[in-house]
Amino acid sequence: MSEMQTELIPRSTGERLRQRRSAKNLTLADVAGAIHHNEQVLGDIEADRAGRIAAIYRKGYIRAYARYLGFGETEIEDMLQAESDRLAELEPTVQSIFSEPPKRRPAERWLRATSYVLASLLVGTLAWQFSREAVRLSQAGSQPGSVTSRAAHDRSEAAGETGADGPVNASIAPLGALHAAKEQGADPAEQAWASISGPALPPGVNRLRINVSADSWVEITDGDGKALEMDLIRAGNEKVYQGRQPYQILLGRASAVRLFVNDERIDLEPFTSDDVARLSWPLKPGPGEPEGAQD
Repeated sequence: MSEMQTELIPRSTGERLRQRRSAKNLTLADVAGAIHHNEQVLGDIEADRAGRIAAIYRKGYIRAYARYLGFGETEIEDMLQAESDRLAELEPTVQSIFSEPPKRRPAERWLRATSYVLASLLVGTLAWQFSREAVRLSQAGSQPGSVTSRAAHDRSEAAGETGADGPVNASIAPLGALHAAKEQGADPAEQAWASISGPALPPGVNRLRINVSADSWVEITDGDGKALEMDLIRAGNEKVYQGRQPYQILLGRASAVRLFVNDERIDLEPFTSDDVARLSWPLKPGPGEPEGAQD
């Protein structure tokens, strides 16, 4: 077979490289050592097993091998393209196993849109009816002839039958207890406040109340050496303590603290330095003042 006939026979990239290497009387080991590539990789290329080589390296190996054997750049590009086409034909065809969703007909789309509109109208109608009913009930409650007004009138008449003077107000203390206290000469208002604030404190015992507008450190020790508080009080909280006097009080961030003793607010400014207040209560009298002047 002549050289012309050989050129007309379609040959793969591996065959062309192997024939050129054999014509130059070179072994795979010779080529691998010359271009610093793995001999097994070159053998895979010649055997048309280049698909085993990662795609990112495949073209580089073939190009380096072909250049070493003396192929021109045009021939090299042709071989690379032929090898890519051959490997593409060997790859399995990927077919989708999922069927395409059926296309919606115009009638179905119209029916869906109509359903949305009707549902929106129904929800809007229910909301309007609910709002109207709520307004009607609130207006009915404020009319003179309503059930609420009649109940209030009945309560007023019942209060008048008992002989109470003035308007009747809601109170935590029972009316009977207030009338009994009035007959005994006690002020009903004071009796009602006592029922709210709790029983009277024994002698020497005081009620301390602290509320803070910002996080503040509070330390309070009573006369018995008991620590009533020693913790950080968070902003917006209010705490109440009871103990025996005298008290040792330390308040961090005093500008955010309000201190009350027996519901009397204590001015912290005279005892504050660097926004920290330190004081004893009962307050000690100043120079020239008699004992107990500030108690």
